[in-house]
Formats: sequence, C-alpha cells, structure tokens
Amino acid sequence: MVDKLLYVRDLAANMSVDTPFLVRKVEHKMTKPNARSESKPYLALELADNSGVISGRVWNDALPFVEDAIVADTVVRIQGTTQEYGGEVSLVITDATPVPDAALDNYVPASPRDRTQMRSEYEGLAGTIGNNDLSNLLQTFIASADFAEFCKAPAAATEAYAYLGGLLEHTLSVTQMTLAIANSRSDVDTDLLLTAALLHDLGKIDAFSLMSFAPGDDLQLLDAPALALVRLDRLVDAAGGVGDPLRLKLYHAVATADTRGSFGQIQPQTKEAVILQSVNQLDLILQAASAPASDSGWTDTIRSLRRRFYHGASSATNARASTPTDRSSDLPIVDAPVPSTTTAGSSSIWDDVPLDDDEIPF
Repeated sequence: MVDKLLYVRDLAANMSVDTPFLVRKVEHKMTKPNARSESKPYLALELADNSGVISGRVWNDALPFVEDAIVADTVVRIQGTTQEYGGEVSLVITDATPVPDAALDNYVPASPRDRTQMRSEYEGLAGTIGNNDLSNLLQTFIASADFAEFCKAPAAATEAYAYLGGLLEHTLSVTQMTLAIANSRSDVDTDLLLTAALLHDLGKIDAFSLMSFAPGDDLQLLDAPALALVRLDRLVDAAGGVGDPLRLKLYHAVATADTRGSFGQIQPQTKEAVILQSVNQLDLILQAASAPASDSGWTDTIRSLRRRFYHGASSATNARASTPTDRSSDLPIVDAPVPSTTTAGSSSIWDDVPLDDDEIPF
C-alpha cells in the first residue's frame, strides 16, 4: 500500500508532488491552435482526496507514458509539479501508477463517527429484539457479507450522509429516534419498529459508487425503496422466513419509509410505518440542515429541500456587535460533530469545480 502523506489542502504553487489521488474525471482534449494552426492532445483531470479537489493536466509529451494508468474512479499515484494560474493551483503530471489497495477513507469523505463503534451499536440494537423471527432475521444480516458493505456505504450522492459510513450513521440515527418514540408509547410493536428501522435502507448497500458516490444502474432503474424490498425478501428467505402478518407489516414499513420513492403513493397504514416514515424524513432534513453556515448565519441552499437554514449569527458577527447576554449555559450539548467534508450545494468539497479550462493558457 502506498502511504498518503500529502493532501490537496497542503498543496501550493511550485511544489514537487509524489502522492496518490482519486481520479474523479478524465477528459481527452485538444490544446488551442498555435500560430501554425496546430493542436495537441492532452488529458484534463479532476483529482481528489478527503481534503479537497484539484485540477490536473497531462500534456502531450507525457501522454504516452501515463494515459493507460489514469482511469476514472481509481486511485493513482501522481508525480508532477504544481502551478498557479488565476489564483488556482493545479497539477502538471509527468508520471502515474495505479494504487489498487488504497484505503478509501483517505480519498473520499467519511463519517465523523468511528465505523467500528457504529457497527457495535447496530449489533447492540439488533440484540434487543425479542421476537424470534425478527431477531434471527437481523442476526442473519449481520453475519452476511452484505453487512460489511452496508457499514461502508454512503447513504446519498450529495448532501445528507453523502460519505463513507453515511448509510450506517443514518440508520442508527433513525433507529435511536424510533426507539425513543416506542419507549414513550404502549401501543407500538417495538420489535417490529426497530427491525424496520434497522433494515429500511437495505437497498442502498451498493446503490452508490464508493469512489464518486454516483448512483448505480440498479438505483436509477428501481430506486432505493424497491431495492430495499428486493434485498429484504432475499434476507427473509436466507433467514428461514418471518411469519405472517408480521412479515407483511415489516415489508409495508420498509416500502413506505421514503416518501420520494416508488411507493410514495402508498400511505403508511400501521403505527410502526407512520413512525418510521416520519422519523426517516426528519433525520434527513436535520442532517442536511446541519451544513456549515456562512458568516451571515445561513447555510447554502439545500437543493433537495429548496431552502436554506439559519444557524444564527457567527462568532465573528457577534464580536462586531454590542456585548450580548451570555446564554451559553442554556445551549444544548451536541455530541456528534458535523463532518467538515460535507456541506450543502456547491460549498461541498465533493461538488467543487476546479479551474475552468477557459482560464488556462495553452
């Protein structure tokens, strides 16, 4: 394994670079014609790690030596030098070597929570299920190869939980909130509700690329709720079945958990399904609303929600204002940090657009 010692955030102009990057995009282009109307081929690249994105260029003289090694959605050891133009730093690449055993966390955004701890939390919640059929179902899932993929997968392509481990983090958040509601009521099947919460997003196990987070063919053709039901049905078979009407109630809760999916016209018709759908949507909205705010106190527009969120005046704004009343003792303690690599809209490092080609002289 090639160690990742230098990150995008560390790069400045006129540096020698020899470190791996994720290749996000590869484009074959031609330079602008010179005085003799001659153009030459080159590669325009987007390179990334978990700290940011940088543009790269492979000019014609180096092209034969590196073209085969540079493939989109792979990690490649890049050698070259940095240059600055128009206030942006980019890479001129002279050599490249594939890195097949790269640790993904170095190259794409990841959950701020430790995945090993989250996995233990999931197993602990599954262990509280008293119903034999549902308990066996969850233990079968945990023992399967799919569970390892579930723990690593993102929950979205952009915005809320769009990072490695995001699917597991979102699932735990939804399950803990449903547990709180179940504990406050005596008319809810807690085992059914928790099982549905723990399995409601099974369809996202392999729905997104682990490199680019782009949606796969299955997700685009069937969407997440449909994929969840397909996977859930297979899991039920592997576990030896779940007795009716419990199985039907479980399928219904999973099918209606997402209002935007293929089953959006089906209204939740059990208490457990009502709770799961409401909590699922609430968690996604709250997570998206947790995007960092600017000095004005507002986040960028959350595209999926068509709104911004107000966090309050920043510390810089408060410093310029008259001395406020100290209310720090009244503020709630927030245990889970907001990941620095996930922001809304174009402010996310995963949505940043590197230096435009029109601004680069050829």
